[in-house]
This record gives sequence, structure tokens and C-alpha cells, in this order.
Amino acid sequence: MEEYSKDVRRKDRQESDPAFLKKLLHNSVSCSIAIEREGYPLNHIAFFVYDEKAHEIIFHFSRHGFAGEEITDGKKVCVSIYKYGKLYTAKRAVDFGCEYQSAILYGTVEILKREEDRMRSMDLFFKKFFSDIPKESYDGFTVQDAKPIYVAKIKIEDWFGKEHLVPAFALSSFYPTPDPVIK
Repeated sequence: MEEYSKDVRRKDRQESDPAFLKKLLHNSVSCSIAIEREGYPLNHIAFFVYDEKAHEIIFHFSRHGFAGEEITDGKKVCVSIYKYGKLYTAKRAVDFGCEYQSAILYGTVEILKREEDRMRSMDLFFKKFFSDIPKESYDGFTVQDAKPIYVAKIKIEDWFGKEHLVPAFALSSFYPTPDPVIK
């Protein structure tokens, strides 16, 4: 099979500064993970945490269903992280657009099998998403809680980012009307 091109078409929007990519990964909540598979690729949406020291992302998923069957050690993946900003208008409809920041990561899946690795990874999730919640207000995550889930990491082998902000020619800019929060 021929390798996919990892070239960015819009070089004017490319962000190769590791600081940009790390900030985006630290400040994003979910990602889309495309897993190689016979027939159609599997697209798995997951919360993730970026472990900067190890240069990998960590996610978890159920042992049941397609993800549990297809996300296995050694599978090649492509991960997409995306944030959007304001929409903008211009004199011509073809020039209307949207602000965004994105990152594409390439790597290989490794399912964490050692209990201490799994628990350390789950602790990273709690630190990222729930660090403001007092620990005495809930029962902590246990080894027993972790039994029905897989915890996986993707060592980042290659990555690139893009950023597009409201251009100077824009006539107006605004945040989209659809509420991005589920209510």
C-alpha cells in the first residue's frame, strides 16, 4: 500500500512550531482517531490527554463493540484534533470562511496492560478534566473501575498543525449561532 501524503496543501496556514501543537493538544478535549481496517477505516471519537514528556496521547474505550475489536496493538492511526472560532464574511461568497486550529497526528496504538500504567494514565485524565473537583467529594478511580475499559496510547511519530484566523479582507466576523454545547 502506498503511503499517504503528509504534506500540507495550504502552506500559508501551516503551523510547525511545537509550542502551537502542544498548546492545542493541552487545550482540546476530544479527538477523532482513524484506525486502519480492512474495508472502511474505523473512526473512533475519544477524550484524550497529551503526555508531553512521553510525546504521546492517551485515550480509553470500552472492551466491547467495534473499538474493542479493532483498536489493537500495532495498528496505524491518524488522529485529528480541531477547534473552530469565528465565521467571517467578505465581498464574495467564495471568500467567506471560518477560523480554526487543527492538528493531525500519525502514530501506532499500544494498549496499556500493566496496572500501574493504566492507573497513571487515568490519573492524567482526572488531572486534565477534573482537577478543580475536590477529591473528598467523590470516590476515586480504582483498579476495579478500570477492568471494563482499555487504556491506550499513541506514540506521536509525526504531526503537523494548521491555523487560520479572520483575514484582513473580512467584512464582518461572528461566532456561529449553533450552540456547541449539548444542553
